[in-house]
Amino acid sequence: LRGRWGAAIDRFLVRWTGFSMITWQYSLAAGRPYTPTLLLTTVGARSGRLRSSPLPYYPVGDDLVVCGSKGGGPTNPMWVANLRANPLCWLRIRRQLVPARARVAEGAGRDELFESVAQIHLGLRRYQQQAATHGRQVPLVVLTPMTRS
Repeated sequence: LRGRWGAAIDRFLVRWTGFSMITWQYSLAAGRPYTPTLLLTTVGARSGRLRSSPLPYYPVGDDLVVCGSKGGGPTNPMWVANLRANPLCWLRIRRQLVPARARVAEGAGRDELFESVAQIHLGLRRYQQQAATHGRQVPLVVLTPMTRS
């Protein structure tokens, strides 16, 4: 699943089945078990349009954490900038649509969160090392589902 069509098919699959073929391919290639995947919908920072990205997630307490690793490359994924501009987002998780609030972990809290997530996400340390060669830190985004009262 490559390119624009592959990404569109993967978004469709995550939305309607909760399963990501792309995450499965990465898991298979790394020899690791499949990581559950959510569909994160953000509001574009400049365009104001809704943007959706399938992302593996890691539960930490009552929150979910997604990593902006982008394969350890030189730039952050666009969804990180979108969430910094507008932290309100939607999660399609296990086929349920859930409103959420996002925050990018910073400082000592990020360091502690990094250690927790790195125990679950076995490639995170390697991605961080690669990203550091480009002068960036992998953003760890904490997603807090908003409950209805």
